[in-house]
Amino acid sequence: MEIELRIPAVPVPQPRPRAQLAGNHVHIHEVTSIKKTDGSRRAHPIVAFKSTVRMAFQSAYTGAPLSGPLRVDLVFVFPRPTSLIWKKRPMPRLYHAKKPDRDNLDKSVLDALKGLAWNDDAQVAAGYIEKWIAAGDEQPHVDIRIRTLDIGEFNGEPKYATAGS
Repeated sequence: MEIELRIPAVPVPQPRPRAQLAGNHVHIHEVTSIKKTDGSRRAHPIVAFKSTVRMAFQSAYTGAPLSGPLRVDLVFVFPRPTSLIWKKRPMPRLYHAKKPDRDNLDKSVLDALKGLAWNDDAQVAAGYIEKWIAAGDEQPHVDIRIRTLDIGEFNGEPKYATAGS
């Protein structure tokens, strides 16, 4: 089985969990809000990003969560910075070799799809991750491809469909 979808959103990495001391106990919690300078709080961008990922997935796939080992390929396309916008030269896609780290981007998508695409993101056994800066005519987005892996051996390597098939 294969599921492909495009999330029309600026990619957001998963923030690190925060620890808080309460008496003699430490509480670990996920970041869901950011404190503003005036003391009030606003939602962290990860909340909206994960919600967008979940909504897009639910419109592309309505079955039960997949079981067994999975391959998840992710392509993150970031907005083009103004310093790379030219009027007379072509603006091709460029590699994005700055923060955020690709493992934190991967984590945000895998966490968002837990319970929808799979029961546990530990099922994801293979995949690749790419980070790009958008071409001149391209909007930021995330391309997701989820495939079930075949159980079996071929020359000592796991057997699964390649990108060309």
